[in-house]
Amino acid sequence: MNTLVACDFFAKDIVTPFGRKTAYCLFFIHLVSRRVFICPSTYHPDRRWVTQQARNVMMWLDDAGIEPRFLLRDRDAKFSTSFDQVFRDAGVRIVKTPVQAPNANAFAETWVAAVKRECLCHFVCFGRRHLDHVVRHYVAYFNEHRPHQGLGNRTLPEAATGPPETRDSGDPDALDRIRCRRFLGGLLRHYYREAA
Repeated sequence: MNTLVACDFFAKDIVTPFGRKTAYCLFFIHLVSRRVFICPSTYHPDRRWVTQQARNVMMWLDDAGIEPRFLLRDRDAKFSTSFDQVFRDAGVRIVKTPVQAPNANAFAETWVAAVKRECLCHFVCFGRRHLDHVVRHYVAYFNEHRPHQGLGNRTLPEAATGPPETRDSGDPDALDRIRCRRFLGGLLRHYYREAA
């Protein structure tokens, strides 16, 4: 799984001066670390745009020290042959999910459900820049501060350090040192223990 990256699109209706438009966001998730890379949104996910996003994610993967061997994606027509070729040139094999089988790309589908349930359903976005701002902040929160139930309710950076630490809860002042960091106007929160 350390060599597997999944990707998918999700859409959000946004309000513009010219009426409602649908913006598309493309994201990639590394299955082992669960880290997410989000591309800027677009109204027209054409061949040139998706190919450029493929190049961008290859740079992100290189910077993160991730060496993918497989890219898992669905059969959406927005994924062009030039998009696939960027990955093939880097030695990454494209694995397409079966037709109408979202469970075959469960990590990506779960992330789409999370970003919509925890963030996007609470916002009316006014333009692509607004949508990009909201989604970028959610991805930063997801990658750095959100607790993951499957990882013992630890954040991704904590989970990367190994097994969880056991804490002595006998300290009566321990609750006084709990702090809260808020994201997106308080919609998302991260609680942490202040250093002694």
